[in-house]
Amino acid sequence: MTNDNRRRGHGRDERAEKRPEGAPAGDICWGRNPVIALLEGDPERCMKVLIAKSAQPHIKAKITELCRANGIIFQNVESAALDRLTDGENHQGVAAYTAQMKLWEPEELLASLPAAPSPALILLCDHLQDPHNLGAVIRSAEAAGAAAVMIPKRGGCLPTGTVVKTSAGAALRLPVVKVGNVSQTIKMLQEADFWVTGLAMEGRDTLFRGDLPPRSAIVVGAEGEGLGNAVAKACDDIRFIPMQGTTGSLNASVAASIAMFEWTRSLGKNNK
Repeated sequence: MTNDNRRRGHGRDERAEKRPEGAPAGDICWGRNPVIALLEGDPERCMKVLIAKSAQPHIKAKITELCRANGIIFQNVESAALDRLTDGENHQGVAAYTAQMKLWEPEELLASLPAAPSPALILLCDHLQDPHNLGAVIRSAEAAGAAAVMIPKRGGCLPTGTVVKTSAGAALRLPVVKVGNVSQTIKMLQEADFWVTGLAMEGRDTLFRGDLPPRSAIVVGAEGEGLGNAVAKACDDIRFIPMQGTTGSLNASVAASIAMFEWTRSLGKNNK
């Protein structure tokens, strides 16, 4: 493979029409040796691996073993899907979606934070779909003083080059944490003494009635879908942002930003 971005498969917008249905947009690495090197040397940047059903058994076995060892999602697909994804390059039956930054594990992030009752803010995304929204969320999280942004491994957009660009580079500075089940992640945060507040129009109270606790996790739902039922039930509290007019709902990144800066205001007030 040459060194130009086209042949490395990095983030071509015009490839969107050729991408297999349901595949996330983003930076791509392909070929047996490059993907194996990624999984062995830099697995935290690997988000998902696609393996052709026709791949040689020993190659398939090695790559799936590396994926399992590192907790990375892999999927068996038709070779034609990889042909479309890589614009007909010699993918050798395997391709991987990569992030431009390290993706943290939840346990690693929590271990790096000051112990309770020290203040800290975490934003947990419940399956945001738009990479521009995720980038905006990460940018606002850094500006509001959040410790990290958490995103699910499955079912949401992934932190690709588009996210890094939209975040104005904040995604390279602020820890981005990949999580499995969002409801279980909420329980993990609660065990670490975080008060978990979900944002939803069905909230029990307005976001602005009462300060947010110094040690808070805020959960924002997917565009158009909001919080999942199980996620909402797992939260300690559900709050809504009061609005006027007939819009009906705020953009997910805007809602998350308002809530995070409300935490900043609450923290500043309580520290006076």
